[in-house]
Amino acid sequence: MATAAELFPLGVATGRAHCNRVREREELSGNVREGVHTWIWARRRIGKTSLIEQVARDLAPDIVTARLDLLVIHDVNAFEMRLRVALEETGARLPLRKRSSTSKLTKAFSAFKPELSLGAFGLRLKLAAPSQADEGIVEMLLALDEAAGAYGRRVAFVLDEFQQLAELQNGAPRSLEGAVRHAVERARNVTYVFAGSRKDLLASMFEDEERPLYRLCRKMTLERIGAEDYRHFLLRAGRSRWRRRVPDEAIDRILTLSNRHPHYVNALCGPLWRADAAPTADSVEAMWARLVAEEGGVAAGRVARLAPSQRALLRGIAEAEHGVPHPTSHGFLATLRLPVSTGVRARDALERDDLIQKEEDGRWMLVDPAMAAWLRKL
Repeated sequence: MATAAELFPLGVATGRAHCNRVREREELSGNVREGVHTWIWARRRIGKTSLIEQVARDLAPDIVTARLDLLVIHDVNAFEMRLRVALEETGARLPLRKRSSTSKLTKAFSAFKPELSLGAFGLRLKLAAPSQADEGIVEMLLALDEAAGAYGRRVAFVLDEFQQLAELQNGAPRSLEGAVRHAVERARNVTYVFAGSRKDLLASMFEDEERPLYRLCRKMTLERIGAEDYRHFLLRAGRSRWRRRVPDEAIDRILTLSNRHPHYVNALCGPLWRADAAPTADSVEAMWARLVAEEGGVAAGRVARLAPSQRALLRGIAEAEHGVPHPTSHGFLATLRLPVSTGVRARDALERDDLIQKEEDGRWMLVDPAMAAWLRKL
C-alpha cells in the first residue's frame, strides 16, 4: 500500500502519484518520439515538472532525457557552464552498454577535448570549456545531436524556465536565441522541450515573428487537472488507504477549497490520508484552515511587495469567493475607490505576475487559493 507521502508528494508527482494527464502525456511523448520540438507553459506548481518527469519515465530506456534548469542562471557564462555539465551527464548515458565503444563519443565532442573514465558509477565524460561561451553553446548542442545519432539514440532535451534566457545580464539574449535556433533547426536525433512559467516572456520568444525562435516549436499549455479526473484519483486512493469509499462531500470540499490547484490538493490530502479515518467535509475544512494559516507568511510577503492599487484589487477579487466577472468595471472599482485606468493597470500587473487568472467561464480569481482564503480573513 502506498503511503500518503507517495500518493500526495509536495514535489514532483510521478508513478502512482501522477493524476491523469493522459492526453498531455500522449501528446508530449509523441512529439519527443517524432522529433517535434515543443514549448510548454504552465503556472508555477501546477504540475509542469511532474508531467515532464512522467513522460521521461514513460519513454525510458529507449529515449534518454537530458535536463537543464535555467532558473538560477544570470549570464551567458553561467548558461554555458550548466549546459556543459548537462551534456557531460547525457553524453555518458548514450552508449547502451558499459563496454560499448566510446570512440563515437570522443569524435562527436572532439572540439571540447573530451576526457572519458569508467568507474563504479559507470562512464564519466568531461568536456573542456569553450573559448567563447556563445559559440560554444551552439557547438555543444550540435555535438550532442551527432553523438546521439552515432549511437542510434534519441535524446529529449528539456530546458526548464527557458524564459530566463531573455533576462541575462550580459550577452545579447536574442543572439543566444538565434544560437539555440541554429542548433534546434539542425537537430535530427535530439528533440527539444522548452518549458517555463512566465507566459508573457515565453510567448514573446516563440510567437513574436521578429524573434529567432518564432514558430520553431509546437505549443502546449498545461491547465489544472479536471474535477472528474481528481475525483477518480481520490476515490482510488481512499480505497487503497481505508478499504472504503471517501464520502463525496469530503471530495467536493477538497476540490472546492483547493480550486484543483495540484500543489494544494496534495498539501491538503497528505495529512488527511495519514489519519486513521477517512476524511469528512468537516475534517477537510479544519485541515484547510490549518494550511491557510501556515501559508499566511508566504502570502503576506508577496502581497507586501505589491503597489497599493494592486493590493486593493487583489483583495477585492479575493473577497468574492466565487470570482469577479468584471474586475475593471467602473462599478467594481468604485467599491475599491480606484479609477478605471488604475484598475486596468493593476489587473494587467497582477495577471503578468501570475497572481490572478481568468477562468473558463469569464470570472477572475486568484491563482493561489490559500492566498485568497488568507486575504478573506484579514
